[in-house]
Amino acid sequence: MEIERYLQRMNWSGPIEVNMDTLLQLQDHHMLHIPFENLDVIQKIRIPLDVENYFRKVVLNHWGGFCYELNGLFNWLLQSLGFKSKLASATVKRPDGGWTLTGSHACLIV
Repeated sequence: MEIERYLQRMNWSGPIEVNMDTLLQLQDHHMLHIPFENLDVIQKIRIPLDVENYFRKVVLNHWGGFCYELNGLFNWLLQSLGFKSKLASATVKRPDGGWTLTGSHACLIV
């Protein structure tokens, strides 16, 4: 997996420093250039929990991904750049005030 290809996919051309400003900019670029999509989930296509598969799908094939894929890949990038990050499970609150399935979402702690 190549960091430079991932950064190009995110349209990133700035310097990389391990600080809050860079983190926020990386997050913005990731969210603006790599779409969330759950087509594989809807079609019941098996999604291996493997960052190399995420890289191939999102970076090389220019698809989006769902939370496990996008956050798993972004976690790999941040760690590769020197940030301290880890994946965590989360539960999403619906607009109606209810909750989705407990622990069904992936998020990052950086």
